[in-house]
Amino acid sequence: MRQFILKTFIIFVAVYILFQITLGYRINEFSSKIKSIANQQQRIEIKNKILNEMKKGTEKENIFSDEERVILSNFINKILNELKTAPPK
Repeated sequence: MRQFILKTFIIFVAVYILFQITLGYRINEFSSKIKSIANQQQRIEIKNKILNEMKKGTEKENIFSDEERVILSNFINKILNELKTAPPK
């Protein structure tokens, strides 16, 4: 009985350490990001960064490269064709 308890305890500790090394780290990282977004000042900074990037994008002559234009055009056309052929409800 004593060996069973000892082996069970060792396995439990090993599984706990393995969990903390793999998933625990990611969970802690994710929760810290959520906490930073919960801060009002951080949200304002993120909003300002997004607005600055949008401003930079509108100042450029071409937002997309030629290859990106072709890819996006084909994708949008494919979506429109699928929507045209969708049966009405």
